[in-house]
Amino acid sequence: MGLSQLNLGRFEDALATFQQAHRFDTPEVSRWTWLLGAGWANLMLGRFEDALPWLQRSIAITPASGRPYLLVSAAYQLSARPEEAKATMKKALELRPGSTAENTPPPFKNASPIFVNGIERILQANIAAGLPER
Repeated sequence: MGLSQLNLGRFEDALATFQQAHRFDTPEVSRWTWLLGAGWANLMLGRFEDALPWLQRSIAITPASGRPYLLVSAAYQLSARPEEAKATMKKALELRPGSTAENTPPPFKNASPIFVNGIERILQANIAAGLPER
C-alpha cells in the first residue's frame, strides 16, 4: 500500500503506512522493506536527514542490495554532504555494476507527476554523486 501511495504522490500517507507496518512485530528479515519505504518517503518529502536513519537500518538488514545505497547517496547529496554521497555511490555501483540513471528509476507508468518530479530530483542527486547517466 505504501508503494502505491508513493506512486500517487501521497508521500505523507506513504510514510505513515510504512511507519505503521514497521511497528508491527514483523521478523527483521521482512522489515527492511518498511524501513526502505519510510526512508524513500522522507526523501520524496524533502526530509533528507530524516531519511538517512531509515535507509541505514534497511541496509543493516540487507547489506547486499545496492538500491538502498542509491537512496542514501541522494540523501547525502541533497543534504550538502557530497563526499559521503560519492562514497555511498561507489558502494552502490560495486553492488550494482552497470547501474545508470536510465536503468535505476522505478517505472513511471501510471505514476503521478509529483512522484516523477521527486524521482527526477533523486536521479539528479545521484548523477552529481557519480551515477553514470548512460
